[in-house]
Amino acid sequence: MADFGGIIRFTYNGSPLRVRAKFEIEPTDFKYDVEHNQDGSFDRMAQPMGPAGEAEFTDSVDGVTAVSLPWNAIMAGGPYTLTGVEETNGIIHTWTGAKFVGRPKIDRLKGVVTGITIQAPVGGYNETTI
Repeated sequence: MADFGGIIRFTYNGSPLRVRAKFEIEPTDFKYDVEHNQDGSFDRMAQPMGPAGEAEFTDSVDGVTAVSLPWNAIMAGGPYTLTGVEETNGIIHTWTGAKFVGRPKIDRLKGVVTGITIQAPVGGYNETTI
């Protein structure tokens, strides 16, 4: 039986972002679609997409106060080296040459930031074990 979850640390160019809840990874370099032919066979089309990921972050500059992170600067910046470390499971996820895409949505009641996707170029994702 495999273990999942646990403690996850996240950084962009060495600066910490605290993961609140969701941490999802799209590790492939392509998106595959299907097209069905009239004879019942099918063809598959590959579209270069680059690896991606999504996380929900805590909106706090220091992890203690309710002072928001500079999301406008973070979103406009990059490319970044983004790292997600699953401490409990001993797995490191690294996106190189990545940028944040989407539009941050901040829930000030819960202090959580959603609506952000990590996007890296083709070949820009690596998973290693500690």
